[in-house]
Amino acid sequence: MTMQSTAAVATNALGSEPALKYVQANGVRFAYLEQGSGPLVMFMHGFPDNAWSYRKQLQVFADAGYRAVSPFLRGYAPTEIPADGVFDPVALGKDLEALIAALSGDGRACVVGMDWGGTSTFQALATAPPAIKAAVVMNTAHPITFSSIRRDPDVVRSIFHVYYFQTPGAESAVNIEGLPFVDYLWKLWSPSFKDEAHLRSIKETLGSPGTMAAALKYYGGLTEAGRLGRLPINDMHTPTLTIYGSNDPTAKYSLKEESLFKGPHKRVVLPDVGHFPHLEREDEVTTLIMDWFKTHAPD
Repeated sequence: MTMQSTAAVATNALGSEPALKYVQANGVRFAYLEQGSGPLVMFMHGFPDNAWSYRKQLQVFADAGYRAVSPFLRGYAPTEIPADGVFDPVALGKDLEALIAALSGDGRACVVGMDWGGTSTFQALATAPPAIKAAVVMNTAHPITFSSIRRDPDVVRSIFHVYYFQTPGAESAVNIEGLPFVDYLWKLWSPSFKDEAHLRSIKETLGSPGTMAAALKYYGGLTEAGRLGRLPINDMHTPTLTIYGSNDPTAKYSLKEESLFKGPHKRVVLPDVGHFPHLEREDEVTTLIMDWFKTHAPD
């Protein structure tokens, strides 16, 4: 079964299936899922995941009169692996900015991002604010929290993968038959979530030639950006809702981000929720997102 058909099985119960399309942006040929028509809303996924993570939200937003788009991030099949081999937050932010420019009529969109998708959103909020009308960022550690995270042994233990994925030989150890690391991380981070069809879809994405190696390079890209002082710690004026699961390590120091938001901002911590809030509490989180955009980007 192909990646697209696996995901389609999971979405049939929700109604019409999103269309798989392609667009050139920031020098990369991106694959993306699209459903509906109207104002553009971008949904940016993380690791280990793919664009089908937002299948519920694509349907709901399409039904509400939006054009809902969920790209496969750079290097995540069927998006191509970038020739320059760059996977740092600056590149992710430029990807998002370029995708909005390529897909919207007015160069603006509402954006939802989590994990690496949240990193791309935080970057764009700091460096390309005119492109984003309103944003929702889920379970993404803002760079202002990194110094606290590094000094907290308990949190460092919780994010062991960030360090492990940068060690020599990590890709060959992780990228093995069956991708057991994917199962392990989902069980560790979101033990209440059960969707075997989605996990198969993720493994088909990450099992595509070169994709796992590309996905793991994001971690070194983040470290190198920090070393070079290229992580944005800027004031942000775009209306932004940040959502954290209380069981996710990003929640612990998330209060520190609030000083950077000079425009409308709300931080929500959901009790007994792990790394994937939009899947663990689909209806609740989808409503939070919809209400935020209707309030702060009503056009």
